[in-house]
Amino acid sequence: MRFCIAGYGAIAAHHRDALLAMDGVGIDVVMGRRIGPTREFAETCGAALATTDLAEALAQPRIDAVLVASPSQVHYEQTRAALAAGKHVLLEIPMALGLAAAEELCALADAAGRTLMICHTHRYRPFIRGLKRRISEGDLHLHHLHCEWHFFRRSDEGFAGSRRSWTDNLLWHHAGHVVDDAVWLFGKEPERAEAVLGPSGGHGGISRDLGAHLQFAGGGIASYAMSYNAHVSEQRVRISFICEEDTFTLEGDHFSSHDATTKHLDLNEASIPRQNVEFVDAVREGRKPLTAGRAMLASMRTLHRLEVSANRPAAADRDETPV
Repeated sequence: MRFCIAGYGAIAAHHRDALLAMDGVGIDVVMGRRIGPTREFAETCGAALATTDLAEALAQPRIDAVLVASPSQVHYEQTRAALAAGKHVLLEIPMALGLAAAEELCALADAAGRTLMICHTHRYRPFIRGLKRRISEGDLHLHHLHCEWHFFRRSDEGFAGSRRSWTDNLLWHHAGHVVDDAVWLFGKEPERAEAVLGPSGGHGGISRDLGAHLQFAGGGIASYAMSYNAHVSEQRVRISFICEEDTFTLEGDHFSSHDATTKHLDLNEASIPRQNVEFVDAVREGRKPLTAGRAMLASMRTLHRLEVSANRPAAADRDETPV
């Protein structure tokens, strides 16, 4: 199975290592925005072609699949082009920066008979999979998922600290991970989805602060406090899974139960190989992968509802008087 990688950043390097560790998998092409870094990255992949031209990359007859690890703003157009060229696509989160674009990509993949899989890596992390299994078996009953995700990202740089020309969308990218955690663990879309966004700024006018709440049938809730304005030396992620039977916490990469009887290290990057094996196996076996595009539309619809909620004027702003 031969790949083209679109992108050459830190996450692309993790994907490169995961793909090259698999039997019968190779990387023939790297496509990027600037030719210098593209050539350097292609050398580390053993790729014969480095190009800034997506059409040239897709025209290579040996390419079976495209890994899209480029800036979020071009995910939709690059994936659309790859599917139109008859390629399978492994697409980094977010699938798109809007619901309609995500739905279109799923329809294109169906029409082309090609696999579209989204890198919702949390679904491949042992702690999330273990919670999902126990909830499905009735061993745990989730009441509340609460997430605090704090960065200091007023300049444009990636998680590895490298400078770049774009900024992650806080709602569609980082909230996308943890909103999907709730949708998957509760097993359904929320009945209510409400959000507020802070002032916009930076490239693309992206809000750097987010507060959101979800409520699910049966009363379960999820709540989020996320910021790019937090004065922290490194990103801080704390997710609490408050269940009837126990409370579990993921802090950084450390997962534990309330009394620490369950405690282990769970590196997000360590789940990328497991995720990429799922994509390759699904293509080879002609089946739907765990995080197929259509399987992720429930989370995309939820993000869309949060965005609509955040942009809806409050009653006072609409000059309405509550009854």
